[in-house]
Amino acid sequence: MLAFFKGLGIGFLCLLLFVAGVVFNVEFLEKKYPNQALNFSRNIEIGTHLKPDEFYTNINFWANENLDTKITLSDDEKKQIAETFNQIIQRTQKDNFCSGGSFSLEPNFSYKDGIQTIKGQKLNANLECIIKENDLENFNHFVNDLNIIVKKSSFIGVSIPSLEPRFSKKLLQENKEKLYSQLLQKAYSYEEIYSKDLNKTCILKTLDTNLNANISPRFFATKSNDMQLSLPVVKNTEQSLSAKALFICK
Repeated sequence: MLAFFKGLGIGFLCLLLFVAGVVFNVEFLEKKYPNQALNFSRNIEIGTHLKPDEFYTNINFWANENLDTKITLSDDEKKQIAETFNQIIQRTQKDNFCSGGSFSLEPNFSYKDGIQTIKGQKLNANLECIIKENDLENFNHFVNDLNIIVKKSSFIGVSIPSLEPRFSKKLLQENKEKLYSQLLQKAYSYEEIYSKDLNKTCILKTLDTNLNANISPRFFATKSNDMQLSLPVVKNTEQSLSAKALFICK
């Protein structure tokens, strides 16, 4: 009987020690050493392919041989040059392909032994033009009309480089917004993935982005046939958006 009560006392004492240990662990150890949050970062990148949506060219007007070697110009000859550019501007205003058209005309000097001598006249003028792909036919009509106007002049020449593809500001802005949206969706999708892998609750804390805005179209220029322009062969170009994402898992 004594042994029974002795064993019962020992069991009760062990129970008290166990309860005391649990209380000590909860009240002291867990408060002192809580579960630490896991912070980590990773890089995320997405990209999309763009096709240029407009084409640029610069129409240059210059002094032909007659004007380049003419020492003096009469008032009538100056009026003739001004009238030619008036016709160019009027024709340009019928379409909205180009801007510019003002011109400068001044003597062209040579220097020898410190002596300045007029050797001819210098003329500068240009039109900056932007067209869409479906504007090509009408733009070629416009270019041919300019050529007809210039051919009537005794003093002016014209040259037109090939068309250069470009991305419009509108296209780049719209695509940038799409990239930001896709990147954000991708970053948030990792919350669920990491929460499942780590058996924790993971949240996206910060997302520092870096947009590759300086992109240039890839193209092969095509030669012009007389005053007839052709569109270049264009390849799609990738615009990318990268970010450093910080996740906190508890």
